[in-house]
Amino acid sequence: MINAIVVFVYLIGTVLFGMYLARFIKKDDDFFLAGRSLNQWVIAGTIMAANVAAIYLVGPAGAAYGGGGISVLLIAWTGNMVAAGSALFFVPRLRRLRITTVSELLETRYSVALRLLVAGWWIIYYSLFAGNAMYTLATVLSPVLNMEPTSIILFVSGGVIIYCFSAGLMATSYSAVIQSFIMIIGGLILLPLCLKHPAVGGVSGLFEKVDPQIMTFWKTGEVWPAVQHIIMFALLGLPYWCTSQYMLQCSFAGRSVRHASRGLIIASMITGVLTLSYIIPGICGQLIYADNPLGAGDSILPKLLVDVLPVGIGGLIVAGLVAASNSTASALLAALATLAENDFFRRFVPGKTSREYLWFGRCALVAGGLLGILFSFYVEKVGIIKANFDIMSVFEPPIFVIVAGALFWRRSNAFGATAAMVGGIAFGALAALVFKIPAEMRTFLSFPVCVALLGVGSWVGSIVRPRTEAQNDKIEALLARTRGVELQLGTRDGIVGLGLAGIALVVFVLSAVFEEALPRPANLFVFMGSMLTFVLGCYIAVPAFMPDAEEGQEEGTSAIEGSMVQKILGSGWSWLAVCGLATILVIVLYIK
Repeated sequence: MINAIVVFVYLIGTVLFGMYLARFIKKDDDFFLAGRSLNQWVIAGTIMAANVAAIYLVGPAGAAYGGGGISVLLIAWTGNMVAAGSALFFVPRLRRLRITTVSELLETRYSVALRLLVAGWWIIYYSLFAGNAMYTLATVLSPVLNMEPTSIILFVSGGVIIYCFSAGLMATSYSAVIQSFIMIIGGLILLPLCLKHPAVGGVSGLFEKVDPQIMTFWKTGEVWPAVQHIIMFALLGLPYWCTSQYMLQCSFAGRSVRHASRGLIIASMITGVLTLSYIIPGICGQLIYADNPLGAGDSILPKLLVDVLPVGIGGLIVAGLVAASNSTASALLAALATLAENDFFRRFVPGKTSREYLWFGRCALVAGGLLGILFSFYVEKVGIIKANFDIMSVFEPPIFVIVAGALFWRRSNAFGATAAMVGGIAFGALAALVFKIPAEMRTFLSFPVCVALLGVGSWVGSIVRPRTEAQNDKIEALLARTRGVELQLGTRDGIVGLGLAGIALVVFVLSAVFEEALPRPANLFVFMGSMLTFVLGCYIAVPAFMPDAEEGQEEGTSAIEGSMVQKILGSGWSWLAVCGLATILVIVLYIK
């Protein structure tokens, strides 16, 4: 009962905080891009909270409990490495354009029809993805309220829609920092207490009692996730972190190019360790609930938080998971609303007031939320992680290919991009629905199919409709803007950062190939160490990709600038204080 009360009070406080932040919404740019005022710490918190609940914690913990073991960590860790790479090669190029949506680039680079096609697909996809997050919300609440997830979906989904409706990305970003703090505290408390549980018997007891295969990263056979699944996750990390409007929108809201990139890298560092703190307890759950196995793996994490953590603290962490799932759904709905407003309404109905654009976006948000609620009932049948990647394997590969082509290949044109987009989605849909090809195989095939369609189509397009000299000049000017200030890879930062990242990547790959030669649990620390070193190397290299001339450029003009909310939640000292508090709690609770 105490945990349920804590959860209820926390949720009410979160909604009220979102409504309070509505006072800083003075124009449509504040709602959709937080006035381009977010610093690296707020961006890091936004990215963390938008991912940890639905993607990195609840679903993976359930997969670890179900037999996937530590291999589930690679879902997150390969994603962390892709995200850090995106912070150097994709985020700065897109942020320099000062665009609101990625699809804007597609109109400038290709055609208005392709812009609308991609924006339309994203609107549908984010509606379904939001439904995934809504189901996660219900799953986390289920053991606290002692109800089936499907029975509380409508209740929690309504709260998500109201929460995001109030202040859009502004509410999502600053409340996400609070939720990230709670995730850090929860993870650092849950891990040692689960290991300390009598059924587990510490680190040595865990390794002695569980199946040795659970402590292997690269598994073969029928165990999920196996090698082919991990490769699929790594491939889908490319569109997720590099070209997705959902993930890039908070970067577009960054006050400068450096803040946008560093925020993503900081989030990658913290979530890399954080996932370990939640997935290892999922494995411990096999021993803790050996006499009474749970029917659904996705419920293991909230169940552990209620049963293992002290009363009250468990409820607070469950509330944080709920609120983080809230942030996942609200970030998706905010991206959906931005696409609908910017790529359709504003594009074809110019000249309206800021208030009119704002209310259109809010209406689109509500419509997308209702579609997500319908999809959330499907998620229960296949599980959180699988449902999400079933959608991504069809929609995202062709979008990644044409956006990457727009940024890095000047010869790509509208003909080739349209062929890649339409043909790629058709290939994915037919492979899934007609030929019943597994998601991991169709994902592996989709990328080269889309690249081939882009290349061949662009070649045909250059013959059928060659560009004029004016069009070539326009494209060259656009690409010059994405490159910004000249790279300084020969500097100390560039050499050290890229050197560390390169060495770490080689170690990561060699560890995967020769994992059988690594002792257990040393393999766990080798993989985590190489992942963190890669991310750290990317952070060190940031000044080489974004020189001092870009530091502090384009300061935001939002009404939240200088407020106490921004000063407290946007401070690195606040993050340090939270980590210190969590460490003290770990020591006190572990010794007690």
